[in-house]
Formats: sequence, structure tokens, C-alpha cells
Amino acid sequence: MTVPYVHVLVIDDDEKRGRHLTEPFALWGWDTTHVGGDVEAALARLRQGPYDLVLLDLRAAESDHYAFLRRRPHDPAAAAIPVVITAHAGASLARLERCIEWGAADYIIHPDHHILFRARLQNVLQRKLMQEQANTALEAFNEIEKIADDLRLVILPIGAALSAESEYDPLVARIVAEAQRICNADAGALCLAQDDGLLHFDYLRIESLDFTYRHAPDTPELIPPIPLSDPATGLPNNSSLPVFVALSGEPVNLTEATNGQFDLLLREQRFGGRPFHPRTRLAVPLRSGQIVGTLLLADSRHPLTGEIVEFDAYHQQVAESLASQAAVVLNNRLLNERQAQLLRFKRELEIGREIQLSFLPARLPDPPGWELVAHFNPALEVAGDFYDAFRLPHGYLVLVIADVVGKGVTAALFMAIIRSLFRALFQMNYYETEPRPPAPGAGRTTPFPFVDRQALVNAVRLTNAYLIANHGDTYAFATLFAGVLDPESGNLFYVNAGHNPPLVFAAGDAGGRALRGELSPTGPAIGLLANATYQLGETTLLPGDLLFAFTDGVIESRRPSGEEFSQERLEALLAATGGPALAALAAVEAAVHAHMAGAEAFDDVTMLALRRIPDKV
Repeated sequence: MTVPYVHVLVIDDDEKRGRHLTEPFALWGWDTTHVGGDVEAALARLRQGPYDLVLLDLRAAESDHYAFLRRRPHDPAAAAIPVVITAHAGASLARLERCIEWGAADYIIHPDHHILFRARLQNVLQRKLMQEQANTALEAFNEIEKIADDLRLVILPIGAALSAESEYDPLVARIVAEAQRICNADAGALCLAQDDGLLHFDYLRIESLDFTYRHAPDTPELIPPIPLSDPATGLPNNSSLPVFVALSGEPVNLTEATNGQFDLLLREQRFGGRPFHPRTRLAVPLRSGQIVGTLLLADSRHPLTGEIVEFDAYHQQVAESLASQAAVVLNNRLLNERQAQLLRFKRELEIGREIQLSFLPARLPDPPGWELVAHFNPALEVAGDFYDAFRLPHGYLVLVIADVVGKGVTAALFMAIIRSLFRALFQMNYYETEPRPPAPGAGRTTPFPFVDRQALVNAVRLTNAYLIANHGDTYAFATLFAGVLDPESGNLFYVNAGHNPPLVFAAGDAGGRALRGELSPTGPAIGLLANATYQLGETTLLPGDLLFAFTDGVIESRRPSGEEFSQERLEALLAATGGPALAALAAVEAAVHAHMAGAEAFDDVTMLALRRIPDKV
């Protein structure tokens, strides 16, 4: 069976004449359809096509003042099909000329020479093909020109234009507006995922309803946010179009017929009291850094007819390009905002560090015959460690070193509370005045041992009670060592509340030192037990002795491999280092620094060294 490759509509009231005219068509493989000269019927048949050529009898063409030829250009289905006038021998050229003027492509006097007849018709068909190719090329050129204009005038400048927006709301509105304009979309929306696990509509514009929605912080949302995951299963909420696109990073182009798995977004909403039922939807992802979201477009309209059409491949490419630029701009803006916020936090931490340093003694006491030095190095901007040293009115010296659990701001706040509370509770037992000069021949001012001892235990016990009563639910606790030294006798009585035992070294031979003992805990850490009891310890520091107190950040300092500095290494180092307290402290500091080998500090490092200067021989 020969497959026809040219379809011809023959319009002639004389069907016999028309069939005689087209007798050779079957041999050529052409297909013919015959219809009478009624204009309505002929145009209706032509619309049913497709046809490549119309053979119109001259008398039918002239009917009703060339009605067929006049109406054909206004019918989109018929306008592009060439019409060839067929006439009997002897027809005047003037009549044929009038048909050409009304739009006929050519005319043919009933031929007897089939080869010439076919060549004439093929010439008309060739011109039609060339016209179609020219139209296609023109459409392609216009499309390329539009793409070039969009690229040159919109897509490339849009990144700079979006970056220039100083406010968030105009930035989001411009993203949506540009996408709507390029894609001829009636509606556009921008959705962004937030830390609450929901996808929020930040902006919506519907042109046909003249409706605009912007979400303002701390206000009810017009469009309920969409969960990113199914609460029951924890799986991604892939039934929601914007969520699926945001999480998968895949664009989706839908019509009503291809909606598939997705729910009918916005169908139940009313905007300005009116419903909106989109028929075509295009969703493209916004993904860059911390930005995850979706750009939604709905109901692309034909630029000439206004008819709702499907979003084409070009629309999708443009929307993806715009969404990509928008995501980068939004992410950069988010990073800038967070950087500014971090700078504010950093400044606040710097202020907190300055305040915390003000809690430490500006100048350590230096009683005659003694050396007292300290080292403080927080792992972060602020620390949970602290040390303190201050004189009592009768000349005794108070030493404190403590380590609050954890690091950072929380530990620093409790450090301030414990330091201030302990000092206030302890010093309330004394009048902060210069001691009275001794009576002639009476020697030094008589201290009050009972008050000193009881004051120390009470200050620790009451600090513990305050933490338990007011901050028990925070699980904040601290280890603390506090002692009171009589500089003349060297007697030291102390409370060790769960702290690393301070080490006592005696001066050894060959410039070294010998470990003489350690001041073990006399009660639990403060902030742990409501009814904790604390005992008083006592020792005497002899000439040449060194008391070395430290927090666990010293012995737990780590190499990059994870190896700790250790108590054994600390004791060996101090035993090998003789001389002043400052030299011992510097040796430990240098050894810890070398041990860490550039690794980040694991914990705060605090040291307090007290040495009784040996008697001169």
C-alpha cells in the first residue's frame, strides 16, 4: 500500500470534473479529498486537515465575491495552506488575476500533460515548504534573540541587581517578580526551609488577583508552613511539591493532567477573599550553602492570547538560572548577617573576657619572705577557672583556685558567682580596715584563729548551699581549693572541695625539689550535695618549700595524638626545676605548650605557685 505524502483538498461543485482532474494523483502517491463549493463546508473540512494543498475551482473561488479566499487568511488552520485555482480552457486571465489578488498561490488550466501538471504543483508545494522553513528559522531566530536579550538584559544583570538590594523583603520580591516576568507567570512564590523543620512561604504574588503576601517575623502566617518530613514516619514529605523540589534539588513542571503524586497546593486557600486554582505549575530548587527552598511559578500565559499554557523548557531553564543566582545571593546575605551577628557575639565575649579578667587580682600580694605567682589561660574567650589571693586585716593571706565544670559562657557566669560569693561570705567576718598598731612591746597583732578557721569552712559550705538551692537544676558544680596562710609561721589551713590536690615540694639537693606531700580533698565539689560537710586541713610550709596548685587543664592538656600531659610528668618537671616560684611556673607553662604541639586547648589552664623563700645562710 502506497503511503500518501501529499494531502490535497479539492473544492469543486462538479465532483466528476474534480475527480478527472486528480486522476494521476494516485500514481504519484498523493491523497485527495473532494468537497463542494459551499464556503462553510469547505473551511470546516480544511480545519479537519491536515492538508498540504487546496485545488479550488475558479467558479467556487468567485462564489459570494471570493468568500473562501477572503475568509481563509483569518482562519489559523487554513491561512498557511496554499490555494491553486483550477480553471477550464478558455478562462480569462483577468478572472484568474483577481483570484491571485485575493491570495491564491497559483492557477492551472485543466492540464492534459501530467508531468507538467505535477511539476507545477510541486513548485507550489516547494514554495510552501520554503515558507515554512523560513517561518521556523524566523521563530528560532526570534527565540534566540529573546534568549540573548533575557541573558544580556535580565539574567546576567540580575545577580548584581539582587546583590545591590540592601533589604531582605525587596530582595525576595524582586526574585519572584523577575521570574514571573520572564516566564509570563500569573503567580510566583518563594519558600525557604527554616531550622524548625518547616518550609515557610516568605513571599507570594498573584497578578490576576492583584494579591501580594509577605511574611513578617513574629506574625501569623497566611499560608501554613509545610513539614519537611512526615511526623509519623520521619521520611521526607514528598507529597508536597515545594518540599520535594527543595529536598531533592530536582525541578518539576506540572499541568493538571500530570499532577501525579503531589497534593493540590493552594487549592484550599483564599487570597483577598477569592480562590486561586492554578492549572500549570513550575517548581525549581533554591540550594546554596545554608539556603534550601523552592521558587514556585503558576499559570504561564501566552504573551499574545493570554491563554494559560504549559511552562516550556526555556521557562524552566530561565527559572533554574534565576533561582540559582537568587540562592547564592540569599545565602551570601545570610552569611553576612550571621557574620555580623558573630562579630557582635565576639565583641560581647571580648567584653565578658575583660570583665572576667577584672575578677582576677590586678596585683598579687607579696608578703615578706614569700613569692606568689599565677598563670591563667582560658581555652575559649571566657573561662570557668579562676584564682584569687587577698590579705586579711591581720596580715594573713587567702589563696583560692577553682575550676567550674565545662567551658565557655556558662562556666564563666558560674565562675563570677562562685568567686564573688566565696569572697563576700569569707570577708564578712572581718573589718576591712588597717589593723591597729600593736601596743609598745606587744609584738605583732594577735590573729583570731577560731574566726579564720570557721570563716573558711562556712564560706565554702554556704557557697555550696547557694548553688544547690538556686542553680541545682543546671548541674553546675565546681572544684575549689581555698587556704589561709600565716606568713610568719608558714602555717596553712585549707579546705579542698574536690579539687586536684595541690603539691608541696621541699627544696632538694643539686638545685632540684622533692615532693613532700599533697593537700588531698577534705570534702566534695561544691554544687553537688546539699548537706555536704567540709573538713579543715592543715600543713606548714617550711623555708624553701613550694606549694603548686593547678586545675585539671594542666595535666589533661593533650598532644594532637590525644596523649595527656599527666600528673606524673608535672611532678617530675617540678622536681627537676629548682629556684624561684616564677621559674617553676614558667617551666610548666612551656612544657604544656610544647606538649600540645599546636593542638587546640582542651580545657582552661590555671596555676598558682607559692614559695617560701629560704633563710639566708
